[in-house]
Amino acid sequence: MEVLFFSAFAMSLAFAVQPGVIGFESLRRGISHGWTAALHVELGSLLGDGVWAIIALLGASILFQNRWVTMLLGVFGCVLLLRFAWDAWRASRADVEMAGAGDEQANHLLAGAMLSLSNPQNITFWVGMSGTIIGIGFLDPQPIHLLVFFAGFMIAQVCWCFFFATLVEFGRRLLNQRLFRWINLACAVFLAIMGCSLLAQTARMSLAHFV
Repeated sequence: MEVLFFSAFAMSLAFAVQPGVIGFESLRRGISHGWTAALHVELGSLLGDGVWAIIALLGASILFQNRWVTMLLGVFGCVLLLRFAWDAWRASRADVEMAGAGDEQANHLLAGAMLSLSNPQNITFWVGMSGTIIGIGFLDPQPIHLLVFFAGFMIAQVCWCFFFATLVEFGRRLLNQRLFRWINLACAVFLAIMGCSLLAQTARMSLAHFV
């Protein structure tokens, strides 16, 4: 069990350090609103990840094999990403307001949760976790093995949330308005690319379904 837990912990950290939508949005909001905003985006994404994990572990993922459900999630995710890209673009065109750390906490938490919940690929990740557990050496994984793996993975994610938010908070003190704008611009481009990519994937899936 210790091997399983620490394997999940290490795998989670390796997964967390990879740049992604959550990281860019957390960085963008953390620059403007501080440590709490960055932390709330990260923790919000964990709430969404937890929902997907529970769905996968309970075996309810069969519901999301429905093409319509996947398409709706894809469209919603695309709209969400493009909306955040537009916000980042607007922020890159003006001076960044250094708001208080407690500003709009609920919105930051909700943003992180929606970004996670709108990504149907998350459930594929959690369904595939059984294969990872088998690869570690548990040839017949039981519910307790899945639970230990889930605990190790999520605990590491929580640690990363606090670390990344602290990193953003210290980093923002060293940056000037010009660098703030460039970071917002980079986030806008990245989020727009991810939104368009998700739209293209959803469109291809729709055409394959109806043709």
